[in-house]
Amino acid sequence: MAGAVEFLVRRVKPREGWLPLLLLAVIVVCLITAVLEVTWVPEDRVVVPAALGGLLLGSVLAKRPLAPLPAWMLITLYGGLISVVGLANLWPTWTALQGGWATLRPFWLQNGALFLDRVAGWGTAVFNDQRSEETIVFALGLALISYFVTAYASWQLFRHYRPFSGLLAMGLGLALNGYFGGGQIWWLGAFVGLTALLTAVMHHIALEDDWETHQVDYSDEVRTDLLLYAVPIAAVLLALALALPSFSIRRLVRSFQEQPVVQQTEAVLERAFGGVEAGGGQPRGRDGVGGRGILPRDFLLGNAPELYETVVMTAVVQSDANLTGIHWRALSYDVYTGRGWALSEERTEPIEANVAIPLPEVAATDTVSQTVHWVQDERLARYTLGLPQQFNQSVDTIWRGQTDLVRVNGDGSTYTVLTHVSQATPALLRATAVTDIPPAILARYTALPDDVPQRVLDLAQDVAGSRTNPYDQARALEQFLRQYEYSLEVAGAPGNVDPVDFFLFEQQAGYCDYFASAMVVLARAVGLPARLAAGYLAQPADDSGVQTMAQINGHSWAEVYFAGFGWIEFEPTAAFISPHSSQVGATQPPDFVTQSPEFEEPEALDLPPVPEVETGRPFPWLQLFVVGVLLWLVGWLWRRGQLPAGADAVVWSYGRLQQNAARLGQSPQPSQTPQEFLAAFQRYLAGYGRFSRLTKTMEQLQPHLARLTNLYVQRRYAGDEESGRIQAWESWQRMKRPLWLLRVVRRFAKGEE
Repeated sequence: MAGAVEFLVRRVKPREGWLPLLLLAVIVVCLITAVLEVTWVPEDRVVVPAALGGLLLGSVLAKRPLAPLPAWMLITLYGGLISVVGLANLWPTWTALQGGWATLRPFWLQNGALFLDRVAGWGTAVFNDQRSEETIVFALGLALISYFVTAYASWQLFRHYRPFSGLLAMGLGLALNGYFGGGQIWWLGAFVGLTALLTAVMHHIALEDDWETHQVDYSDEVRTDLLLYAVPIAAVLLALALALPSFSIRRLVRSFQEQPVVQQTEAVLERAFGGVEAGGGQPRGRDGVGGRGILPRDFLLGNAPELYETVVMTAVVQSDANLTGIHWRALSYDVYTGRGWALSEERTEPIEANVAIPLPEVAATDTVSQTVHWVQDERLARYTLGLPQQFNQSVDTIWRGQTDLVRVNGDGSTYTVLTHVSQATPALLRATAVTDIPPAILARYTALPDDVPQRVLDLAQDVAGSRTNPYDQARALEQFLRQYEYSLEVAGAPGNVDPVDFFLFEQQAGYCDYFASAMVVLARAVGLPARLAAGYLAQPADDSGVQTMAQINGHSWAEVYFAGFGWIEFEPTAAFISPHSSQVGATQPPDFVTQSPEFEEPEALDLPPVPEVETGRPFPWLQLFVVGVLLWLVGWLWRRGQLPAGADAVVWSYGRLQQNAARLGQSPQPSQTPQEFLAAFQRYLAGYGRFSRLTKTMEQLQPHLARLTNLYVQRRYAGDEESGRIQAWESWQRMKRPLWLLRVVRRFAKGEE
């Protein structure tokens, strides 16, 4: 095994040695770390595979006998492939691979469609002079720049021996990253020092090649001398690089920024990349993608009296549509982080007064007219029953992708709006299929964190997995959750615990944010595209037809997407009527706090009961057992290689040598003296000379065999009990690995025979 590894290392080792490649890799790591430190966008981790891929491919192709044009065509092709695959999340998961083509095809189709939708949404905003908050195109630019600067540096280094010109673009990128992103200057300083050192090393390698070509004799100590000079010079350059930025260049920068062309370019970039905020301005990773989260909302806890008294809005509604269970909607959340919700807001499109909002057409809707007066503050959000279609004032519509409306903002406290409210019947919704839903919708709204507890996923399957159509699945989840207790007197989930898991299995009581979150997560777990919507509960109108909403009426609910019918509201919170209630004649919403028995669902669905409360988490017996076994194994291996207490180091080491010889088929004979045993064992070892790769190993073994044998003879026959202990122990430690390797080779040789 060791011989195979050694052969592989020799095979891939660059002709210039490992030092230049190691220095270049450290420089690339400086680039990656500097970019990630700034936190330009949530997807910036794509620079890691991009930069490392550029380093690897550039180095490999630079050493191959390929002309520059085909080599750079390959580099460009792989650069785009690595960047797009990373950003579109096209690397298949282990689960997708296990499912075969039936799982891989929708995985690639959905993730690819979501990527294209986000890119197209950015393009729609930019080419229509709109502001875009989408960050994926900026991330794509970061990945491509990182890839090409590392690939070019590798190419120049190993093809032309020109590290300085190859690293110039990388240094410029580091400088711009530090200046505009506010990153630490240490990375640029380290880059300068390492570049100086790498330049010196490559210059010496070029000289050695020239000397060998012209058969000039030179000493191997030249490289050592070079390092002794290059390292201090690199350290001085590092110090200077860190000191120079302390000199002000603001006047030069200001004069540059005052140029009209520069100002126009900055305006375009600000509009195209409005979502880019250096310094971690946006959540990333677990905290969301391109947005921010506020749920669960703590202000709803405690049932405070002032929440009843604080009126936020009034509204007059004109429509003949069935509005049972329909909510005043402000926005939707799409990213479940495992600790709460976040929303993606990717582009902003202004819409003029009385102009239709370009939403996709859906079937079975009715038009509702509303006049809303917001009374609490100067809020921009426009609240509507259903999805808005047209306002009587200019508004800003905020989108995900091209056609996915997030919310609408406007000026003024009063507005009139026309909306579409779904009137789709259960029969129509039961006839839909998940396979007919656009792949981008499926990809965005079925996503869940990898660490969602397995018992949550299992519960979703128990409740809805056996249903034959999306509507029955959604209704089963809605009705199952309505078995839980509604309460404002609950504690929040611990900070390191999934709130949905905590609500379903431990607390088993909560308010709307917990019910809605649970339904969305459970729906996504069975493959239904779902999202969480937030706004206010509709209230009974007074004698003049005015609804009055108070702060206590703040609410959240679930929305599930049905092919051809769009987003349909569901009400999993036990205290409130569902839009799908069979009591069509019930038009008055229930009181927000006290559940009204008249709105209990009459349908008897075959649903599992609420899981029993788990007061404590299971004790990790299996994990402790595995850790204990590993600790015991490590201790046993460590003790096995140590000298037993009270043992003579010389005699014990010689005994171990004889045991290993016996395992090789060369047991010591009673008639043999130690020297005769040594000679016989050496003759046996000489038989391994047919394995050319073991020659060096045999040479290393011989002096230690002779040394240990001589020490043993002195101990047994000369009566020397004091000397040789350390030497014997050292000789045995040096022989352990070669003897083990010989046993492995002998075993394989026997197998071949």
